[in-house]
Amino acid sequence: MASALASSAIGSVITLAWISARGVREHRSQRRDTALELALSLESYARTCRTMMHKAAWAAAVPTGSMSREVTKNVSVAAFAYPDKLRWNVLSRKVVSELREYPATVHATREYVDAFREFGEPIDLCSLVEYECAKAAMTALALARTPRRRHGAARWKPGAKNSAMERELSDFIETAEEERKALLQRRAESVISRRADTQGFKEALST
Repeated sequence: MASALASSAIGSVITLAWISARGVREHRSQRRDTALELALSLESYARTCRTMMHKAAWAAAVPTGSMSREVTKNVSVAAFAYPDKLRWNVLSRKVVSELREYPATVHATREYVDAFREFGEPIDLCSLVEYECAKAAMTALALARTPRRRHGAARWKPGAKNSAMERELSDFIETAEEERKALLQRRAESVISRRADTQGFKEALST
């Protein structure tokens, strides 16, 4: 009797251990699959952003006038949303918190660009879209590395066409920011110069 009970207990322990191990394997598998799905959606969005950068550059090359405004109607930052029915619960909380905010950030950028569209010139709109798309793509690629690295998903293999995409985006952002700073500096100097001219004119009138 004692031997039978001991054998039964050992068998139960082995069964529970096997069930537990299988549950852990299934959880890890689900986590890897979800991490991969998230990474792929972010990397796909980065490629979409780069395509929109090309569209903005092409639209900027169109001669100014009514035609240029017509062309820029389709130039904007693309919307982004994660795939439906993702198993967020299998991911770590830190990863989830980093990823969840990104769609809202993209939405805010889209609203900013749409507001600029109402008042800005087409060529300025195209430059803004290029810049914002580059930043959105860089962020998407950085976020895509997080679930891949932390949850054991396969590393990204972009292929020859996209192998230099991150470096190209980084170079573009750096150049664009330098040009923006130079433009702001020129505008500030122009404002100061006009104020000085106005002050000199007023002093001349008062003498």
